[in-house]
Amino acid sequence: MKTISALDLRKKLGTVLNEVSKQKEPIVISRANKPMAVIISVEDFEEKVLKKNRERRLKAIGLKMDEWKKDHQLETRNIDTVQAVRDIRNRYDRS
Repeated sequence: MKTISALDLRKKLGTVLNEVSKQKEPIVISRANKPMAVIISVEDFEEKVLKKNRERRLKAIGLKMDEWKKDHQLETRNIDTVQAVRDIRNRYDRS
């Protein structure tokens, strides 16, 4: 992974952005020889950051659904879920 100083980044921002975008290679930004940040391509950001956040949110929703299901087990034990889904679909198809 390539490293560039913050000062050099200011001087060569356009070049650095083109490099990250085309080569899909992250670049570490440093100040006083200390790594401070990383520039990554939009594709890497979407794949690694947004996808990870989405998976985390879906997992949290799944856990909440499992908790709700456990808390309402007695109330929902006699519900025909297939029929309930059909009823809801029919209700929205008429709208």
